[in-house]
Amino acid sequence: MARSNVKPSYEDFEPYCKWRIEEGQYTLEVHLHGFGKEQLRVQVSSNGGMIITGERRVNESRWTRFRKEIKLPKACNANEVGAKLSTGILYIVMPKKITLPSSDQDQVNQENGQSGPKINQDTVAKDTATENLDGSAENNKMTTENATMLTTRPLTSFVMQLRDSFFRLQMRKKIGMNVAVAVALMIALVVFVIYKHRHVEN
Repeated sequence: MARSNVKPSYEDFEPYCKWRIEEGQYTLEVHLHGFGKEQLRVQVSSNGGMIITGERRVNESRWTRFRKEIKLPKACNANEVGAKLSTGILYIVMPKKITLPSSDQDQVNQENGQSGPKINQDTVAKDTATENLDGSAENNKMTTENATMLTTRPLTSFVMQLRDSFFRLQMRKKIGMNVAVAVALMIALVVFVIYKHRHVEN
């Protein structure tokens, strides 16, 4: 029986693809009906890309094939990419990177010997010195005010005492004058009464 010298021909096609974004992962569905898993190949490159290729024999002289290059999402973990063929659909699962909360990240950094944000000691020392200077200035201000009050109070008290003494002296003078006038009036009245009495007797 003679061998067939017919050169096989290849038919390139573009498979239908569909992205699904789920919680914790990305999933790419590639529709490849008629292909088996041994006819497919998935490669992840170091530059963040993925190459999907496949070819299968249709008949004695005809083959069908495809080649698809995809850029992996930045948030996915390229080391955990997995693929599964089911009912003519190739599912390529790309788990998302795990991002720790800030508090957990700080704890991880401390466990790895990485310290948190550094405190500028010069700034702290400067702030402390400023507070001390402000406190001294405030104390000096209070001392000056107290000294002024101590200096002013005796002078004010002296003026008030002097004014009270003057008022009391004035009152005493008025009382003395009133008493003198009253005594003079009584004496005049007595003299008048005696004079009238003698005049009647005569």
